[in-house]
Amino acid sequence: GDKWYCFVDIEKFEFCDLKCDPEKSKGLQTQYEGITPGWHMNKKHWISVHFNSDVPDDVIKQLIASSYNLVLHELPHRQQEELEE
Repeated sequence: GDKWYCFVDIEKFEFCDLKCDPEKSKGLQTQYEGITPGWHMNKKHWISVHFNSDVPDDVIKQLIASSYNLVLHELPHRQQEELEE
């Protein structure tokens, strides 16, 4: 849908930026040192998740799925249906 939900520098592969609910973002940043405000993004709606940190892989996978769903639900209904097919 021409929207970003995750981006990563594939050459360095140090972290990824993910869209995140602002309230959830605060708690995650408190819980994990490896989660910081989004690098070069709106700090209220984006987080950076650093690999090889204290963030477990399963949490990273959940955050990626959550980010995708946040962006998906911002799209018009028709585009949502097309992407879900």
